[in-house]
Amino acid sequence: MLSVPHPEVLHHDFVPPVLRYRAPELERLHEALRAPGGAGGVAWVTGPEGSGSSALARLAARRCAEELRREAPGAPAPLVAAVRVRWCHGSQSLAAALLQHLDDGFHPTGFPTNEILAGFVRRLRREGRAGIVVLDDIGRSAPDLRPVLRAVLSPERFLPEGVDEPPCLRLLLAGAQEAAGAWSQVGTLAPPTVERVELSPYGPRELEAIVRDRLERALGRSAPEPLATEVAARAAREGGGASRALELLRRRLLSDASASVRPTLRLAPGDNALALEPHLVAALDRAVGVSTASLGELRAWEARLAREQGVRPLPLTTMWRRLLKLEAMGLLRRSVRPGGPGGTRSTLELLTPVAEWPVRRAPSRSRPGVGLA
Repeated sequence: MLSVPHPEVLHHDFVPPVLRYRAPELERLHEALRAPGGAGGVAWVTGPEGSGSSALARLAARRCAEELRREAPGAPAPLVAAVRVRWCHGSQSLAAALLQHLDDGFHPTGFPTNEILAGFVRRLRREGRAGIVVLDDIGRSAPDLRPVLRAVLSPERFLPEGVDEPPCLRLLLAGAQEAAGAWSQVGTLAPPTVERVELSPYGPRELEAIVRDRLERALGRSAPEPLATEVAARAAREGGGASRALELLRRRLLSDASASVRPTLRLAPGDNALALEPHLVAALDRAVGVSTASLGELRAWEARLAREQGVRPLPLTTMWRRLLKLEAMGLLRRSVRPGGPGGTRSTLELLTPVAEWPVRRAPSRSRPGVGLA
């Protein structure tokens, strides 16, 4: 069994400080994002699955934000709002994911899409922050991107009448080449000279080098010689590129770590047991099990796993009561700090591994507002 002292680098959203084999493409995106006005500030990157388009887009956005911060040291830090479009089921969900970067307690129920986008643009302007919007994981079934594109490309249309000087927004999109509908929307609304970067798939040697780099970061030492080769070879056979290789590495390392340091989940009946839905337990383990996570990240995982299990995601009030109960029992720590005018940002941290919780299954049809037993 291998000890994994740095499991956070195995998270699907982790972006390494140096992206192998993509230096020219990274420089092109960086130049496009930092160009002022006109066609500047907009770019998109496409490639086959596992070619690193998401990681490339997020790293380019991060470097642009760091450069903007150095140029204006006294100004508020630029916001990098990265959203996985694949997890969003409609324009409203996509707009809400953007606003939750400023207020992770926001829930979109009852709000029109344009009103949510107006809230995002106006809050950025009030805070005096620049924004870099990253829409990645764009696939064939992507929702309508046009409302978000209009808000980012023409933010002045979402300000109150008589209010000038919209926030400085940049846009970066990443996804599959097959998402023809999404790219046609971008081509219609974006400037005609927008920068476009196309990626080629990684080869077997490149895959092995990427797996080895991530493995060494997770272990904090040199990688065991056969492991990186085995994982990369399997990913090359099965397809899926770097994303498949890193998923295999996560399963290999974290399942080994779980078997070595975590006991079996205790299913305890009685008044002292927690009544938790299985998909919520899995979401807590995925989002918070290896590091701290925001409430928005937990909600995204809970909704995704609920859909995979064929059940409805929990209402916000139900999830919130469960989190408060977990906090009261000393299993979870919740840190709240200001997240913009009128908003807060909650960070969740596990005090006891999920596998050690005494739980029992909640009723199969939980009603909104029903708390823990």
